[in-house]
Amino acid sequence: MKYREPNKNSPIPLYYQLAEWIREEIGAGHFRPGAQLPSERELSDRMGISRMTVRQAISYLVSEGLLVSHQGVGTFVAEPKLVHNTLNLLGFTEEMTRQGEHVTSQVLEQEVVVASRQVASHLQLADGDEVVKIVRLRRVNNVPLLLETSFVPLALCPGLENADLADQSLYALMTREYQIQLQRSSQSIEVTVVNEYEQQLLGVDARMCMLLLRGVTYARNDQPVEYFKALYRGDRFKFTVDSRLGDGVHAAVAPATLGLIFAGKGS
Repeated sequence: MKYREPNKNSPIPLYYQLAEWIREEIGAGHFRPGAQLPSERELSDRMGISRMTVRQAISYLVSEGLLVSHQGVGTFVAEPKLVHNTLNLLGFTEEMTRQGEHVTSQVLEQEVVVASRQVASHLQLADGDEVVKIVRLRRVNNVPLLLETSFVPLALCPGLENADLADQSLYALMTREYQIQLQRSSQSIEVTVVNEYEQQLLGVDARMCMLLLRGVTYARNDQPVEYFKALYRGDRFKFTVDSRLGDGVHAAVAPATLGLIFAGKGS
């Protein structure tokens, strides 16, 4: 591996130049997942820049999820990210399992409630109609990555409040037990922050940016069958799309292994 000193005459900040070099070295396989980076002192000496500049570059890449820093131990290359395609109605459980990952769900709430005005509007329900509210903490390889809330019309899925959703996919259950043929979903994505309760569940601090997905899943004939919101850890997911002129927008799916290239919600 050859060290490359930043160009001190460039208008591009030194920390950013160093961060891009580290990114290139990771991409080239010189720093592999789980490998420890050289110390701040070594990078400073080899690159001819201050340790403060090195620290700034590392902090930048840690916030991006490319590096992981352990106080008193060092900085390591983060594991590569998994793939989840927002344009595919394959549930989170199925998609992660296909990639060889172990998915578990902790059911935090599962009960029949009267639909709020917002939920009723999205599901085209009348005032007073009931829904099954399901809140699950989703883990991949025992790491909490997703807090998911689903609302399903009770009339469509009677008894759903008693189903075992800790060990099976909601989508698979709806298809198998209730003969609901899922057709499409409409989703919005925004960046948000977590409250104290969500911090504890997902193991993040208040500074962590999160990805909040809201949307409606439809069955055939455009019947809404689920309103959902899903909170994803921002340090473990990213979006990738493939846009084509006149051909809509398609999620780009590429193989990977842990952390998640994210693009959608899962059930």
